[in-house]
Amino acid sequence: MQLRSRMAAVVLVAGATHLLIGPARAQKSDETKPAGASREAAAPADPAGTCQVDLNLNIAGLGAEGCDVDVKPGNRSSRFKGQHHHVASNGKASLKFRGVEVLGADRTCSFAITVHEPGQEPRTIYRAFRINGRSGQPLPPSQAFTCYLNSPSKLARLSQPETKVR
Repeated sequence: MQLRSRMAAVVLVAGATHLLIGPARAQKSDETKPAGASREAAAPADPAGTCQVDLNLNIAGLGAEGCDVDVKPGNRSSRFKGQHHHVASNGKASLKFRGVEVLGADRTCSFAITVHEPGQEPRTIYRAFRINGRSGQPLPPSQAFTCYLNSPSKLARLSQPETKVR
């Protein structure tokens, strides 16, 4: 009976030693890195499970000054860093989002696009699109999405009762 207890104690000590040595080696390898190196520099540009999205905006009815656009995630199933961009009077802009992470099972990437036009109230428009691919498969490296919008000033002109729409 004592032999079995001793054997069990030996197995437990061997297992515990293995668990303690692993973290000690990891701490030692972090200390040997140069002072300027960081964990972010060692990480790849696009981590696994993320992709790049090219958002092409076409905004109709802008004035001569153009507008400012803020693009952020539209809901919690999409995760990426928001961007602020000025759109010229032609209404065309191209934004690139790197590291877009889609958390939902339906692979829908949603955007909240806020248009700030001089003399008008800011207007937020929500748009979404589905990223290609099958569930269980890795995300494709890059996707393109074209979004067509009306400017707040064009919508304000159309909503006035005295104007005629042709």
